[in-house]
Amino acid sequence: MEKVKSSSPSTNLGAVIDVLEDMQDAEIISNYAVGGAVAAILHSEPISTVDLDIFFFLTEPPKGLILSLEKIYDYARQNDFTFDADFINIHGWLVQFVEASNSPLWTEAVETAKIMPVDNRAAKVIDLEHLAAMWIFAGRKKDIRKIEMFDEAGTMDAKILYDVLLRFNLLDRWQLQQHNFSDEYQF
Repeated sequence: MEKVKSSSPSTNLGAVIDVLEDMQDAEIISNYAVGGAVAAILHSEPISTVDLDIFFFLTEPPKGLILSLEKIYDYARQNDFTFDADFINIHGWLVQFVEASNSPLWTEAVETAKIMPVDNRAAKVIDLEHLAAMWIFAGRKKDIRKIEMFDEAGTMDAKILYDVLLRFNLLDRWQLQQHNFSDEYQF
C-alpha cells in the first residue's frame, strides 16, 4: 500500500483509515478500531469532538510495565505527521492511540468491532454496546450524556448491553447511573 503523506491535509476520515491500514501492513499495529465520539458519530449519533480515538494492539505485545509507542511515533515522523505527547495530527484529525491489550473490555471491543463504510473504505468501529460500557466505566458526565443519546435514539440492544456489563463487572456502575436512562435499560 502506498504511504499516505500529510502534505495535503484534509478532514477526510478515509485518509486516516488508509494510514491505519498501512500501519497494519507495516506490522506496527496488529488490529485497531475507531472508538470514542467518532465511533458514536459513525453510528449516526452527532456528538461534538476534537479528536479521534483509535484503540489498537501493538504487533509486538508490550513487555513489562512500560508501554512504548515509539514505533507509532517513528511512523509519524517518517510520514511527516506532527504530534505531541497525546495526539498525532493525521490529515487534519487529532488522533489519540489507546493500546487496548491491558483491558479485557477494550480488547473485546476491538476484537468484535463492526465493519462500517467510511469514505468508500471498510473501517473497524467499536459497537454501541461496548462504547456504552466503556463510557459507564469512565463515568464522566459527558460520557453519561453520550449513553443518554444512544438511549433516546433507541440504537443499543439492551440484551447485548446487559451481557457486556455483566461480563465486565460493570452492572453496579450502570445501576448507579440508570436513573438517566429509559425503562429498557433498567437492569
